[in-house]
Amino acid sequence: MAEGKWYTLHVQSGFEDRVRSNIMKTLEQEDLIEKVEEIFIPANERVVIKVAGKEKAVLPLKGEPTHYEIEAEDGKKATFHVENGKVWAECFGLKKGCNPTKPIERIGQKIRCPEIKAEAKIELKDKLYPGYIFIKTELDNRVRSTVRGVPRVLGFINTGGEPVVVPESEIIAMKERLKKGVPKVSKFKFEKDERVKIKEGPFIGFEGIISEIDGEREKIIVLVNIFDRQTPVELEFDQIEKVN
Repeated sequence: MAEGKWYTLHVQSGFEDRVRSNIMKTLEQEDLIEKVEEIFIPANERVVIKVAGKEKAVLPLKGEPTHYEIEAEDGKKATFHVENGKVWAECFGLKKGCNPTKPIERIGQKIRCPEIKAEAKIELKDKLYPGYIFIKTELDNRVRSTVRGVPRVLGFINTGGEPVVVPESEIIAMKERLKKGVPKVSKFKFEKDERVKIKEGPFIGFEGIISEIDGEREKIIVLVNIFDRQTPVELEFDQIEKVN
């Protein structure tokens, strides 16, 4: 197998993990799985703990073992355990217990403890580029056609009709960024309708117009010309710069 290169896939936002799974299944069915080295979603896998619908804690799915205990006024309680990429619940005083009783480990799965109105769900958090995933592959015509045919895949990021190669250094930088956490910016430096240039990530060098500024989440939506149409790309403040 030739050494693969990284490419950017535009997918339906909110379905990044499902698309990744479907791509792998489809490639396996077509006997093309060996041509793909890795599919990377630039986000962190987190365990979100909620009580009565309110978020109480966000725990890393992988890394050091962690535990979170929830106790009701009547003494009933449950402890959510996170270890080795799996989540399970230990119940005390609950008649029906928590469901499911076996550990969960995939995005979208959840454990519910109805008697104390608690749940733990595995989610993708800290998304650097919602709606985009990255695939390292030997991109021949069969792989390209097969991947594009997977539901909710909108296409490869192209220039001149050819998929753009993302440098390995950019993928490494994204992974390091996720490990360290995204630095917070306390002061707004940009304005709506201002023209900016992306200085980091798979869209480095692209220019666009700011359409939204989310001060609470400290995110900016930039309209970038992709696939010959204006496409919204969500970015951090420190991922863009003003165009003089």
